[in-house]
Amino acid sequence: MITRFLCCLGIVLAAFVCPTITASAADSLTADGAARDAKVLVDALRALHPALDKYQTPAEVEAAFARFQSRAGRARSPDAMYLAATELAASIRCGHTWTNVLNQQGAIKGRLLEGPDKLPLHMTLVEGRWLVLASAVPGIAARDELVTIDGIDSAGVVARMLPYLRADGSSDGKRLRQLGHDRPGYSMMDIVWPLLSPPAAGVYRLGVRTGNGPLRRVEARALSLAQRREALPGSAIVPAVNAWRFRIDGRRAIMTLPTFSLYREEFDWRRFFALRFAEMRERHVEQLVIDIRDNEGGDGAIGLELLSYLVDTPHMDRADQSVTTYERVPYELARYLDTWDFGFFDRTGQVDRIMDGPQAGRLRFRPNVGKLYRVEPKPERFVGQVFLLVGPENSSAAFSVARLAQQWKAATLVGQPTGGNLRGLNGGQLAWVILPHSGVAVDIPLLAASYDADTPDASVIPDVLVRRTFAGQAAGRDEEMAAVAPVSGMYVR
Repeated sequence: MITRFLCCLGIVLAAFVCPTITASAADSLTADGAARDAKVLVDALRALHPALDKYQTPAEVEAAFARFQSRAGRARSPDAMYLAATELAASIRCGHTWTNVLNQQGAIKGRLLEGPDKLPLHMTLVEGRWLVLASAVPGIAARDELVTIDGIDSAGVVARMLPYLRADGSSDGKRLRQLGHDRPGYSMMDIVWPLLSPPAAGVYRLGVRTGNGPLRRVEARALSLAQRREALPGSAIVPAVNAWRFRIDGRRAIMTLPTFSLYREEFDWRRFFALRFAEMRERHVEQLVIDIRDNEGGDGAIGLELLSYLVDTPHMDRADQSVTTYERVPYELARYLDTWDFGFFDRTGQVDRIMDGPQAGRLRFRPNVGKLYRVEPKPERFVGQVFLLVGPENSSAAFSVARLAQQWKAATLVGQPTGGNLRGLNGGQLAWVILPHSGVAVDIPLLAASYDADTPDASVIPDVLVRRTFAGQAAGRDEEMAAVAPVSGMYVR
């Protein structure tokens, strides 16, 4: 449903209407339709996005808009508009600004998800090289190296894909993780690559090597996602919502938390923590390893509950995701927007002007200003060694857990630099703008965290930095777990 605001006596009412996606969304775009879509997106970002210049200068923002309008104006298909919009969204360097494939409208969504144009492989990028994880192609096996795709080497593929990958600020590790199939969600190699370099006559021409052997050429017919799932059952990563796990191995316990997005799940995470930490105390576990490497975030309350079992003194965390650009969404944009709570579009009487700092000139959403969260240690808190396995997937609430665990010395962090950014995250409230002629949709965060002028553009750097190796991953080694210190033998009550 799309909302249209009606203004009457100063009150904004949300009226729900069915959006009309023109016939061009199914086949082609006219020059006029493309220009109108480009204008809608640029106008929406200018009016709604609270952090366009968090990682760019105003001049760079304007240059990105100009490039997009030129490219989008030449788009004659929804696919071309999708690529142009994806590049523009990624240029903002915000992990919550993107062309979420599940929000696309009309024919474009079906083509992105169902088109028979995907590589018939699962793979991941390690040390700049493609490691095959599973293959539906005779002549290519797991642990092989995919050297070229239609004559383009791995460095060339990455260079072509980088402008379309989302992350906060300088978190390039997060961008590169989106290329692999060993993560929750869709690989951007399945969504964007077929648009950039479609298979010729439905066939990819691949260069493959086994170990240090010679390069061999393999022709591989492209598949749809459904065909690949049928050919490679069980080879993808376990869906995150079904994968909270816990085990005790001698004096070490391992807790795997691959998501904090559980709001649609009938899962009592508070009970999970209470039972597991009680069990560790009863069994005198001396070392706890918490694995959040696949965790992109979700409900921040879950992370704070976890930390309450790890800290030994009370701590306070200040959250201020309050920066916005509007009091009410402009009437002319409202009909192109969708969200899960239309109250996001009206902040009447709840905003103040920001007078100084890097976000001066924007508005402060008063209900979100300076929220303080107190974390008290639980009586059943864990008192042994704690290691937190982290990596570039960690953003949103998972990034916050990594940041606070390190800051409060609640755990030793092991792995790669996280996603997210110390300048805070954009999000909390989101909408997506639906371009009326192409059906392309772009997610836009409606709030941003406040930050100081000297806050670095950086993620959380682990205490123990682990660089994954191609050889180690090909052999199936858990290189982060291998870097965890041995159990000390010193249990502290």
